[in-house]
Amino acid sequence: MNDLLFSQGNFLSKRFFRPRFQVLWVFGLYFILSGEVMAQQSQWLWLKDKAQIKSLDSLIHLSPQWALKTEFYSHALLDSLIQFPNNLKGRNDSLLCEQRIANVAQSFFEDLSFGNPRPTFKFQGYAFELRKKEVSQLIQEYMKKKSIVKLANHLNSPIEIKILLASLQVQRDSLGSKSAYLEPLVQSINRYRWLNHVRKNTLLTVVNIPAASLKVYQGDQVALQMKVVLGRPARPTRELSSQIKNIIINPNWFVPRSIATEELLPEIQKNLRYFYASHLELLDRNNQVVDAAKVNWKKLSKEYFPYSFRQRTGVWNTLGIMKITFDNPYRLYLHDTSEKKLFASSKRFYSHGCIRLEDPIAYGKLLLSPNTLAMDTLNIKGPYHDIPSKWIKVNKKAPLIIWNNLVDIDEKGAVVYWKNVY
Repeated sequence: MNDLLFSQGNFLSKRFFRPRFQVLWVFGLYFILSGEVMAQQSQWLWLKDKAQIKSLDSLIHLSPQWALKTEFYSHALLDSLIQFPNNLKGRNDSLLCEQRIANVAQSFFEDLSFGNPRPTFKFQGYAFELRKKEVSQLIQEYMKKKSIVKLANHLNSPIEIKILLASLQVQRDSLGSKSAYLEPLVQSINRYRWLNHVRKNTLLTVVNIPAASLKVYQGDQVALQMKVVLGRPARPTRELSSQIKNIIINPNWFVPRSIATEELLPEIQKNLRYFYASHLELLDRNNQVVDAAKVNWKKLSKEYFPYSFRQRTGVWNTLGIMKITFDNPYRLYLHDTSEKKLFASSKRFYSHGCIRLEDPIAYGKLLLSPNTLAMDTLNIKGPYHDIPSKWIKVNKKAPLIIWNNLVDIDEKGAVVYWKNVY
């Protein structure tokens, strides 16, 4: 305690003897600020313009109508400054208050920019950058124009945010604050805030699980949209973020062991013709092809199966003509399919967890653009089988998001509520 100096008055200032931090007691609240940050404060933005403090305070009190919570922000200082404008004593108190107001503003406008809460994923294989300095620059820009309210309107201007906020207002007006639709709607608004920020200057793929749909964003524009088939409830598709790595043309399907022993083996044991009709190859532990006719299938079981299955390339292949890989611990990937009829269903949850694409060629072209020769020369209508697989590296930055967003916007701009299939 000997290192602390105390002064009395409406504000109690505590300073460490080595001035690395300052602790401010303001209207019954403690605030801790870095000395380095305070040293960088070169001009007064807030305390010289009390009207903008009132505007900021009003904006924060309106947080619920913007899908945020008032309690996220320490706005008691703003209320007190408005009520008792002459209680600041000296430059140090003023400096500390200026920085505290700036912190409240930064937090509020970051949430309007990036959402709160922001999406989280069980597997985060891609680090999205939140450019907080841009928010600071916007605050200073609009403060100088004396139009901080317009900054809030600007950050709520993306079309998806406008549509969802309008829906939120309707829900509150018609059904009240206890509506079951509010929580997923608020979550979706904040997810779209985050998405609007991270999709800039990149080719971003978003798979929304309950909608069974895929969108590819080029900046603010939807460059491609298609139906997908996702995991059935017993084998759900996982939420994650990752980076698209490779496209494999004419892929083999290396059958996962669970599918091999639980689904294929019982059918083959009934009739070996099932093995040949499925265009499978039997591999030993050294990945050498084994003659299926010479195997004693009756001795094999889920517990004892020293083999693996590989499906040959061709029109019959479960992965179709293309497989697209990305890092993840769940062995998931995107791929074409030989079962095109499934895309006609409104409920498309039939896979073992992987994502089947309605239009893999169009997606492949976007990923490889402008070098699309590999896609342009594919003959998907002609007969083909046992063609060697071809690996193509995706050289551009192409992040992928798979999430469970229960409120979305369809192609006509209408808000859609989806059932949680898992």
